[in-house]
Amino acid sequence: MGAYTFAFFDSRVDVELPDESLVPKTAPDPAPPIGDVYRSTRDALRDPIGTLPLSAGIDRESRILVAVPDRSRHTDIRAVLRAVLDEIAEAGAERERVTLLVALGTHRPMSDREIAEKVGEDVARTYRVMNHDYDDPAMLVDLGETADGLPVEFNRLITEHDYIVSIGAIAPHPVGGFSGGAKGLLPGIAGKRSTDYFHWAATGYPLFEIFGNPDNPVRYEMERIVRSVGLDCIVNVTENAEREISGVFAGHFIEAHRAGVAFLREHPSIAFPLEMPDLMIVGLGRDRPDFWGGAAGIYAAAAFLKPQGTLVLFAACPEGVAPEHPVVTEYGYRRWRDIAGLVEQGVISDRTGASHLVTVGRILEEKEIEVLIVSEGIDGEDAAVLGFSSFEKPQDAVDEAISRAGSDARILIYERI
Repeated sequence: MGAYTFAFFDSRVDVELPDESLVPKTAPDPAPPIGDVYRSTRDALRDPIGTLPLSAGIDRESRILVAVPDRSRHTDIRAVLRAVLDEIAEAGAERERVTLLVALGTHRPMSDREIAEKVGEDVARTYRVMNHDYDDPAMLVDLGETADGLPVEFNRLITEHDYIVSIGAIAPHPVGGFSGGAKGLLPGIAGKRSTDYFHWAATGYPLFEIFGNPDNPVRYEMERIVRSVGLDCIVNVTENAEREISGVFAGHFIEAHRAGVAFLREHPSIAFPLEMPDLMIVGLGRDRPDFWGGAAGIYAAAAFLKPQGTLVLFAACPEGVAPEHPVVTEYGYRRWRDIAGLVEQGVISDRTGASHLVTVGRILEEKEIEVLIVSEGIDGEDAAVLGFSSFEKPQDAVDEAISRAGSDARILIYERI
């Protein structure tokens, strides 16, 4: 037996596992961390991919909107943001004409303290920083529909600024294929109509036709809308297995994004198993404050776990299941087949929440996955609604999982996803 440590939001849990049962993983071709992220970002902005340098698009009269990721994205973007702001300043734009908008998507607003931690205290003190709210009509502007009838609804600040920059990280995602690129605006700073449309549209495709595939129909529609709105420049980063920034890609929101995706595929940030396990054990870190983000463990199981396998999730989730989408705990994943009808009947108006139920519920049912969860923020009652077995002690969950899977079960572990 060996001792293993797993992430549990901002703390850790320790369990003992039979060493001989662990599934080996490939060692990904490591991408070294960038030594000077600030300087690399300045260089990328001055030699962008597929577009003119940022400095060529603005002047002292420009009103500039910078969309930044929220606390659910773990990437440390402070050096990247400082580089962008310095580039803007050196182009002559006045600080008072620059607004930072936290691209919350459907997540809760960030507190002043959380904003300062995310963007840096000096930036938070000296720039106007605002939270996006996807469901506040006063904050949104309805730009009508595309020629194909797709809703175009965004934060009204996009109509009050001349130049839009989006900062973010590139990683596999079940709706956009990958995060980053156009996704910084849609759903990052989009309104409910547009956000609901794209999340729900993704449920019409098999998971892996979208997840990890940037060239998918949902992404193409997303990019068409963002092109009509106007996204002038992205600054997207990739990370290595240690969650250190390994690449900076600036420029056109499609071309620079695809360059980052290609780099990430050459240097994946996760090690892949050499065989499919009977049992997976996953820890969820600080960027998973609720199970909305914690479903990353389910997506990993969809890719790697054997059918009828068992999944153990160490998911502290201090904010619960999905506080912005109570529909998840109202219906639970086992009722996913009912959701489409309820959406069409108008019983469920939260199509974004409904899409999560369908996506996760379909994985759990089709692969017949049993989920055992250890959590501080998800009680036994909510776990039962979701269809999970709840445990207070990590070792008890592991021992029960091994008992269910059998003494000869092969075990795959990810200390943090």
